[in-house]
Amino acid sequence: MCYLCMNYQQQFEMKQIATILTVFNRKQKTLSCLQHLFAAVETYNQNNEEKDGFSMTVFMTDDGCTDGTADAVRTAFPEKTIHIVQGTGSLFWAGGMRKAWQAAINNGTPWDYYLLLNDDTNVYSNVFTELFAADEYGYQQTGKHGLSSGITCQPMEEDKTTYGGFNYLSSAKLKAVIAVPTGKPQHVDLTHANILLVHHNVTDSIGIFHKGYRHNSADFDYALSASRCGFPTLVTAKTCGECAYDHFSNEDEIRQLCQMSLNERKQYLNSPTRSDHDFLLFLRRNRPYRYPVTFIMRKIRLYCPQLYFGLNRMRGLYKS
Repeated sequence: MCYLCMNYQQQFEMKQIATILTVFNRKQKTLSCLQHLFAAVETYNQNNEEKDGFSMTVFMTDDGCTDGTADAVRTAFPEKTIHIVQGTGSLFWAGGMRKAWQAAINNGTPWDYYLLLNDDTNVYSNVFTELFAADEYGYQQTGKHGLSSGITCQPMEEDKTTYGGFNYLSSAKLKAVIAVPTGKPQHVDLTHANILLVHHNVTDSIGIFHKGYRHNSADFDYALSASRCGFPTLVTAKTCGECAYDHFSNEDEIRQLCQMSLNERKQYLNSPTRSDHDFLLFLRRNRPYRYPVTFIMRKIRLYCPQLYFGLNRMRGLYKS
């Protein structure tokens, strides 16, 4: 076979990956995220040029940024293939991810994988080696490709795992423990989408994130939906990125709610980033027997947070 024919065959067989993310007014974090992503792609392709390289295309929802994020991305990466999809300004995370993901599907390219990525995540150079290894591990175990979630840590603190996936200690009580790196891929019950490699067979089978989610829980729901269809859900063997955990614990949040007036609590809990809507939808779709009690408890949290705190402390859900 001539050199040109061989080169054409390698390009034709190169995997196609669509990276999906949504952004809102985090320009520097978005630029850092993409810089680390493209560096990791280059590193992987240099090390695997002859057998397993891939082509990367980015689909990014600009959900009404006012800090010039979209223009900054275009300026910083003029040679990269980045499709910027305009959002409404009220899509939030789940809605923005759906819009970018659908744009990738509508593009018509026969994608091998979709890579879901948070713009506050900086991937390491090993990320694709780890993700592909987890995907292959799941295939060897189950005969299907599925979801592979990259484990992340606190910046500069690799021993402090922040995201990746959870395993239920008790699915009835929704108690779960985060998966930490063990040196080999692990099956998990729930996957985060901070770094999530989705094989196209999963999307072809179950679609994208459920349309009802506004901001939270869509990634957990997706993992359970994939699992019910027989697709493996895994985390990587090693840490492969940094993403700071910057959320209140449940106990800290309820203590904060106890200090608010009723109107302040209503305003706080009606925000799409904090509302009960997404979690209650998650329960209706995945743990319906938990829905009635949780609905009542969330109303108690709104109108009588001190009682809510006391009841959960009696159930052993808080440390103090």
